[in-house]
Amino acid sequence: MKKLLLGFAVIGMISLASCSKERDCKCTTSITGDSIATSSSTSTVHIEDGRCRDMNSETTILGITSKVVCK
Repeated sequence: MKKLLLGFAVIGMISLASCSKERDCKCTTSITGDSIATSSSTSTVHIEDGRCRDMNSETTILGITSKVVCK
């Protein structure tokens, strides 16, 4: 019984140690507006903590919209 509990403890510690919160996110930025041509670009962003979708945003100023979508 002690060996079984020790085995579960070791497996639990290994699984926690291998879980990293760092990740690479692929983000696409697009800019649209009435007076400008639509443009977009894609880049990879490295984050230390959190989710890629936390970096999503959309801003509109003077009719020009900038949108960032990360996966």
